[in-house]
Amino acid sequence: MRILALETASTVCTVAVVDGSSVIAEVSLQVPRAHSTRLMPLIAQMVEESGIAKTDLDGIAVGVGPGSFTGLRIGLATAKGLALALGKPCAGVSTLKAMAFGTGAQIGLAVPMLDAKRGEVFTAVYAVGDNDPGTWVELLPPSHMHISQLAEEIRTLREGLRHTWQFVTFCGDVADKYMGEMGLGDAARLAPAGAMLPRAWAVAALGRAALARNEGTDPDALMPIYLRKSEAETLWEAKKSPSSP
Repeated sequence: MRILALETASTVCTVAVVDGSSVIAEVSLQVPRAHSTRLMPLIAQMVEESGIAKTDLDGIAVGVGPGSFTGLRIGLATAKGLALALGKPCAGVSTLKAMAFGTGAQIGLAVPMLDAKRGEVFTAVYAVGDNDPGTWVELLPPSHMHISQLAEEIRTLREGLRHTWQFVTFCGDVADKYMGEMGLGDAARLAPAGAMLPRAWAVAALGRAALARNEGTDPDALMPIYLRKSEAETLWEAKKSPSSP
């Protein structure tokens, strides 16, 4: 199955073309606030270098967040447009699950963390499986919480799973900052540098698995996972509140 995958929910703009389990072409560019100008040229470059015509693709996989509101809108609009133009199915992939799967962790738990500011993160917890995405189990769904709450969630999950799941692998843009606050000691592991942020090949792997299970979606049905209101919405609602001056 030939998949074009893209992910724009974080500071990384990443695109890949995969054929089955083989990554034919991939690029990851970390240039914040430049997704709108970089994404389409990167897609064109990856398709050309893969040697696979767009019409020969079997589907398009896209990260649906949580993450940057602007980045998500860019990524989903692009995926929808390409899928509609090519008549291909789409697979929306959790950005957090793609991050966890991309760490290559072999045992324990995988915990992605994206900065949500003010000591809060977008996060989830996964029980590590093997190279088949279907063997990874979501123990905590994508959530928006304070770092202290996440530490408690991980502690509870580890107690329930006991010794078999002793290691916890962290990834994300604030993983290094907050890992020490989890109280895990030597059980905490930081993902390799190249696996700290989302990678398109991981989005492709998860998307391919979903499409193989006939869990693809019509492009118009793709929806982002925001988990919270944008700052603009919050400020607008505050101004409209009766208690506002």
